[in-house]
Amino acid sequence: MQFFLRDETDARLRAFGARSSKPLCIAAVISYCFMLGMQLYSFFTFHGEPTSDAWRYVTDALRCARAGVFYPQAADLVGKGTAGTGYVNLLILLFRVTENVRAAYILNILLVQLLLFSVLYLAFRATESRDVCAWTAIFFCLSATYWSEVCIARTEICFTALAFFGLALLFSERGGLPFLTGFILASANWIRPLGTAFMAAAVWTLIYRKSKWHGYLRLAAGFGAAVLLICCFTAHNCGEYLYQPTISSGNMLMGANEDADGSYDDTVFTEGKAGYIQPEIKKDMRYTEINAHYSEAASKWIHENPTRYIRLMPRKLFYMYISDTYSGDVYFDNLKQTSGSEYIREVVSMLRGEGRSFTSGDIFICWGQGFYMLTFALFLWGVIRSMRKGYWRSLSFLYGIFLIGTAMTVITVGGGRYHFPYLPILFITAAACVQSVKYSLTEKRKKQHENH
Repeated sequence: MQFFLRDETDARLRAFGARSSKPLCIAAVISYCFMLGMQLYSFFTFHGEPTSDAWRYVTDALRCARAGVFYPQAADLVGKGTAGTGYVNLLILLFRVTENVRAAYILNILLVQLLLFSVLYLAFRATESRDVCAWTAIFFCLSATYWSEVCIARTEICFTALAFFGLALLFSERGGLPFLTGFILASANWIRPLGTAFMAAAVWTLIYRKSKWHGYLRLAAGFGAAVLLICCFTAHNCGEYLYQPTISSGNMLMGANEDADGSYDDTVFTEGKAGYIQPEIKKDMRYTEINAHYSEAASKWIHENPTRYIRLMPRKLFYMYISDTYSGDVYFDNLKQTSGSEYIREVVSMLRGEGRSFTSGDIFICWGQGFYMLTFALFLWGVIRSMRKGYWRSLSFLYGIFLIGTAMTVITVGGGRYHFPYLPILFITAAACVQSVKYSLTEKRKKQHENH
């Protein structure tokens, strides 16, 4: 265990240096201003209606807000399941003030700021380098995903902001904050069922920081208190103690059926497929029965096709991390889907001079995809470099989130949106890599100059 808990203060100093670069800090501030400008551009130019998951969240929230109730109600547990429960209730609070969905977009912009500064704090506490923080800010702010995702009422931004804010609080020296961390992570898990990965990272952080036993107790107490409150709140609304989304096995079935290819393909729920339930029957089924149907179908297929299921895992990994274009629909007022291969083929045709002309939205999407691929490459290099330079333990809590979250996706179904919560991990690791290389080259030039 001592091998994993070894202090890396000297290793970080040798990797990143002690002094901070003023031009780099200025570049970070400029990048931040640019990101804010692009977010406002998206906000004022977007005039589309919510689609897909966002449509469901907004519709459920508006219905409950107008009825003066919270989500879910007993009727929501029959004929369908709940999804994004914590986020829908947050939207209900907003819609009780105004039913304009743009209020959710303003909230998203604010949550991105919370996410950014939480990530910067984590970057500094993990590396003790202001330059790594500056590089992290640059990577974060130049990622086009945060420019347009703010105009989509989905769970990604809210969950990720809360999760990283909770982790950031854990690095504070105040003893009572583990309770708050646990409470926030449980609340984030109510929005999107990935909080377990961040909770595991929180526990590892306490271990690495050699926290006393009461730190673990406070963390667990905070998590348990939030779960208890949420369950009681849900029971008051619908009569059942519910915490997680109720039809989670649907994702498992999408990744484990005869037609599965590793991507987010929901044809398994169409007529004649394993997940199909006749509408006249489904409308009277409770969520437990629907969940059992999907779970049984997925388990049966995996049992009968274990080799095919395992072979699908690399495909799921590929679809999860190959693209970052899922937020580009905003640039086309949600009238065009930019997350699939069809859009990629369209871009290739435009590059050949065929089809329609490039729009500003196409340019932003192409920039975002290119920058994402560069970031991901630097992330992979950064993981290897952190091991070579001896500062990987300082980032291990982030690597743990990445690995657990990736595993959760690989066993279910892949999709580009699923890597959103791990983008900050890519940014911090890539930033540490760039600063390490930069400092190494600077030191080499100094030695060469001294020798001459």
